[in-house]
Amino acid sequence: MSNQLKSLGKFFKGGSAEEEKDIRGVVFIPPENIEDLLDFDFHDSTIILGNKGVGKSILINVLHEAYLKNQELSLLILPRDLKCDEILDRNTLADKKSTAYNQILLAIAENIGKYSNENDKATVDRDIIALQQLSIQKGVSKQDMISVFSKILIHAIPKGKEIANAILETQTIPVTENNLSELVNSYLDEKNMNLWLLLDDIDEASTQQEGKKGFDYSACWAIISAARELSLDINKLKCIISVRSDIWHLMTTVQNHGSGELDKLGHIYELKFSEQELQEIFNKRIELAAKDIHCDSYNYSTGLSIFFENKAVILPGTTGSLRDWNQWLPKLARFRPRDLIKAVQELIKEAKKDKADKISSRQAHAILLQFSKDRVDNIFNEYKQICPQIKEIMRDFSEKDIYSFKEVTDIIKAIPSRRATQIDGISIQAPPTKEQQISILKLLHMACFLNPREDSGDSYSHLNYNDFPDLLTINNYSDLQKYKWQIHPVFHAYTAEERRGKRYR
Repeated sequence: MSNQLKSLGKFFKGGSAEEEKDIRGVVFIPPENIEDLLDFDFHDSTIILGNKGVGKSILINVLHEAYLKNQELSLLILPRDLKCDEILDRNTLADKKSTAYNQILLAIAENIGKYSNENDKATVDRDIIALQQLSIQKGVSKQDMISVFSKILIHAIPKGKEIANAILETQTIPVTENNLSELVNSYLDEKNMNLWLLLDDIDEASTQQEGKKGFDYSACWAIISAARELSLDINKLKCIISVRSDIWHLMTTVQNHGSGELDKLGHIYELKFSEQELQEIFNKRIELAAKDIHCDSYNYSTGLSIFFENKAVILPGTTGSLRDWNQWLPKLARFRPRDLIKAVQELIKEAKKDKADKISSRQAHAILLQFSKDRVDNIFNEYKQICPQIKEIMRDFSEKDIYSFKEVTDIIKAIPSRRATQIDGISIQAPPTKEQQISILKLLHMACFLNPREDSGDSYSHLNYNDFPDLLTINNYSDLQKYKWQIHPVFHAYTAEERRGKRYR
């Protein structure tokens, strides 16, 4: 692989928070309405919803690192940091919530104890020392020198006797679930410090029960509810929770968790990136890669020529139509930064196979079919709990790439006769009702597989789910008939192959 493509690969590493741990601080571009996300009061919480690959975890991790750098208290919790089996084993949702509450509160207290152990060495405050000792007992902090050599302190420093006695007395003070919140509140008030509680990858809690298959989203809801309650009980706590949009749908709509509490959850924020924002992400990474191998004077325009043979790619399936790379690649990404990063990764791999120094249209055409199939698989994995037959339904729409509304509904009406189909656990009847037709179409719209297209003279615009999440309703049934319905371009290679396959079956 050429040196320039190695540098490019440094800044297109995979798109997940963990894969990009060492670069996420420099490549991160915040969503346009980040200020709205963070603008909420204490005793409140924000839930971030977003599709898989949209960048929830990267946002959470960047926030966490920024708070720590700013000398604020911040605690990032993943389900693997909790004892999810204990939560799932409880019989009622109230008991699950109580268990989650106690686990998270304990993690908060341990984290504060660790912070204090590192920053409040010469304290005589028994409550603070209690938190320090808790963090040591739980293995969060190392045994501190003050505790180990308490007797030496009597003669070694001013107030040494008071400190030593306080430590020795605290060792006999039981730290219980009942006084933890009091200890935490006392510390935050005394130090006039804020605490950020960040919870990520909540969906993992549903699968962490040993010996059981399937998903139990009651644990997810219990954690969310517990975090919300903690934000009310701890004076200087702000809580941000990230949840996949499909999981949120399953929790609140299918399993009906929190039906009476949704209005009490504080802000619910949908994390979205426009194609323009994805262009900015692409441009910034190109610029950083160019600077990595040349000098700081390089920007996107000059950097692009280092890694790509031409400014534009020849659109696959055309006789020479061109599209700028920073337009074509974000289009493929379906509003998901991770898909953008993956596409560039595949281009780099293909160029390496060709022993090419730069990426060209040839590599773009070579990766497209597999990239298209992988996106279909991604949709299946993301939405299979909502509709187990979604992959087969996408295959039903492979006859062409643009449909009338009547053609769309004709395909949908035929689905129950082809296979038993469920949406949200409810079987689609034959023929489907208009409401059921809309539910299938909305799912395809949500996955950015099939989008309505509004034509105006020689131009047209797509009504993407990102911008029009409430378009597909039964009340709009008549209005929906005026649109053309187009398969997203990233799936054209997939649908074309399906058509070829059908001819030879």
